[in-house]
Amino acid sequence: MDGNRQTGTNYTLKDYFINYLLKIRGISQSSANHYVGALQTTISRYLMEKKLVSQSIFEITDLDRLVQYEEILMHDADFLALNQRGNRMYSVALHRYMGFVQGEWFRQSTDPQDEIKKLDTPILVKAYYQTTVQQYKRSGIIKKQVTEAALYRCEANPDHQTFIVNHTSHPYMEGHHVIPLKKQKNFSYSLDVYANVVCLCPVCHRLLHYGRPEDKERILTKFYDERGERLARSGIEVSRADFLGLTEGNV
Repeated sequence: MDGNRQTGTNYTLKDYFINYLLKIRGISQSSANHYVGALQTTISRYLMEKKLVSQSIFEITDLDRLVQYEEILMHDADFLALNQRGNRMYSVALHRYMGFVQGEWFRQSTDPQDEIKKLDTPILVKAYYQTTVQQYKRSGIIKKQVTEAALYRCEANPDHQTFIVNHTSHPYMEGHHVIPLKKQKNFSYSLDVYANVVCLCPVCHRLLHYGRPEDKERILTKFYDERGERLARSGIEVSRADFLGLTEGNV
């Protein structure tokens, strides 16, 4: 558990999960509220009692940890008894959430990136880690989903090839925040959102951090043209000039 993190009540994955239930699964608002309530209260309380989270299941941004915690819950006698008394409401809510974070909903689509675009929404800024510097929390799950939805192709240049990762059998790619999280104080809404994360090959990723300004501007202009409207839908409204100014110094 991240014991030194300043926590808040807003979590990116929680907001995206609600949008997923409403827009992808077609579930009613009342049913979505029941699922989120079960996760935020009872399930989170069980994880807090086991000292696995500080406040909520939605604060977990690593998929492997979530899978591990699901396994713990589904083998906990007290939780299973409560779930039985509640007509399996808690296990169903957990199953829905795991289905969301594991990404099968966009992986089966003919256009995975279009599915993710449906969830674009302004998300209030999350809390940051309190260490020697202030560092905003980022979600490994969002980066993983963006990389999968891009079909493991570099979004700067889809022709770029990398090596195949042994344990996934997919090309190695990296998630990158186009507007860096260090610029978060310039915005009221979170920069750790789908619209601001791109899938890049390692060479293009390093280029955007350390390349010549003219080479970076070419790629960044492409990203702004492709994602400007999505950024605005996510509460990140910037002109092209401001966007380039915020991103070209991304080190």
